[in-house]
Amino acid sequence: MSTAGSLTGSPGPEGSWLGRLRPEDETVIGSAVSDPILVAEAVARVGRAAAGWAVEAGRAMTARRNNGGLSDVRYIHFRPQRFYEALALSAVVSLTGDHTLPTALRGEISVLVKEAVPRGVSVDVGLQGVQLFHADFLGRLFDWCRAELPAESQAEGMRRMSADLFEGMAALSALMAQEFTVVRDRWLAGAAAARQEMVRDILAGKDVGRDRAVSRLSYDLTVHHLALIAWSDADSTDDADPANGADDLADAATRLLKSAGCSSILLIPTGTAKLWAWGGRVGGLPEPDSDRDSPSRNWRLPPHLRIALGRPGTALAGFRRSHQQALAAERAGRAGHSPGPLYDYARLELPILLNARPDAAGEFVTRVLGPLAADEPAMAELRTTLRVYLDEDRAVSAVAERLHIAKNTVLYRVKKAEQLRRRSVKEDRLAVHAALTFVEVFGTPAPRPD
Repeated sequence: MSTAGSLTGSPGPEGSWLGRLRPEDETVIGSAVSDPILVAEAVARVGRAAAGWAVEAGRAMTARRNNGGLSDVRYIHFRPQRFYEALALSAVVSLTGDHTLPTALRGEISVLVKEAVPRGVSVDVGLQGVQLFHADFLGRLFDWCRAELPAESQAEGMRRMSADLFEGMAALSALMAQEFTVVRDRWLAGAAAARQEMVRDILAGKDVGRDRAVSRLSYDLTVHHLALIAWSDADSTDDADPANGADDLADAATRLLKSAGCSSILLIPTGTAKLWAWGGRVGGLPEPDSDRDSPSRNWRLPPHLRIALGRPGTALAGFRRSHQQALAAERAGRAGHSPGPLYDYARLELPILLNARPDAAGEFVTRVLGPLAADEPAMAELRTTLRVYLDEDRAVSAVAERLHIAKNTVLYRVKKAEQLRRRSVKEDRLAVHAALTFVEVFGTPAPRPD
């Protein structure tokens, strides 16, 4: 039997305790299910017998899991024997005192993690599995010590085994966490790219197959939709974390769509500073908040975020049309003349249509507003007051509250604007409102040559 002094040294010689680990079935190493390169490396480092003992330990743990003994190991959905065997081979290598993980272990762990990540399994669950394995494997080693080592050597043997195995499992946990991060990032990037490609095909009018599209997007295309585009106006030179910016966009889009009554959400990032989104609702059209200064009565956008909204639409045609309208509202928002934060196509539709013919729009604005169309601070002040006056259906108190000015100031500015136009806003209210909104969004039209 080995003595306490023979607990160290190379694993191969008969005098080494590690060299005394032997499987019950001497041929078991030939039926290992792990990567052959990993098996070969373990045999080279600990010997064929010790590697075979590890393979049998992996099989025993697989049987315990299948019988409910290790039911908490939730993250290995396929080939549990391969998982336990790979960990057991790595663990027995660590008992040599060399805690360098087998080179082939990374590929083996990567294969296993790739099976777990698409099912939403987190790294925490993976690490829990390593901890459960550690406890079970150490218990098997202690049982072997009590059966194979003399009483005076058992305490030292268990201490060395525990210390070496702890170091090995720490290295294994670090590798597991790293692989989860790498695989998850790649999988998310691939899934996001596939979803974006599917959405672009739908928007382009391609026949993608409804069932296939619904499966790929996890979003029902047959319901009522509300499309939006969210983007950040933050300076690209800011030190802000791009990941946080993407999270802000997703959070803002989700909040707005839920406030409109949408029960399903589809988010398609098109970069770290821009997001396409749709909300689906079964029982009637989504109803976005009509307050242009706040997308929801219960929350406000961060100051650097902007959102463009389409009109609600139904089924596949409504999915496309609402997005096209959101794109038009986004272009209006990016014109830079309106501070946002919300650009609603329903409110901007007429100015957007007018802007499709810039010459005709300029003539219309000049004719309807007269001197009010001038690009001057005083005229801009009058235009803003008159536009809000019409927004609020000529409710002076509401205008005063919204612009933070006195009621008499509102009345004075409205009267001054009517004098400049030489007619009351009651006579052509729709045209005046459209012209004022056009200037608010697209700016004053360039002077036309006589």
